Amino acid sequence: METEPAHVDLKAQKPVIWRVLLGVLLIYINAKNYLAPAPNLLKASNSTEQVGMNLGYFAMIGVGCWLIYTGTRPVWKRLR
Repeated sequence: METEPAHVDLKAQKPVIWRVLLGVLLIYINAKNYLAPAPNLLKASNSTEQVGMNLGYFAMIGVGCWLIYTGTRPVWKRLR
């Protein structure tokens, strides 16, 4: 039977900053483009393209949320 080590790895308890920053950047850019698109952005020419673009926006926002969650997970584990 193995026991856990007495020392705690400090690197495992720190948030992964690049994941948090990339997640925030993905959410910010997609929210900005969805709510107030620039006039020179690509526009959908039919409803099918618009549905695909909206799915892409929300998928990237989901990835951003996942990156923030996985970047801050060590902090939340430590607080328990």
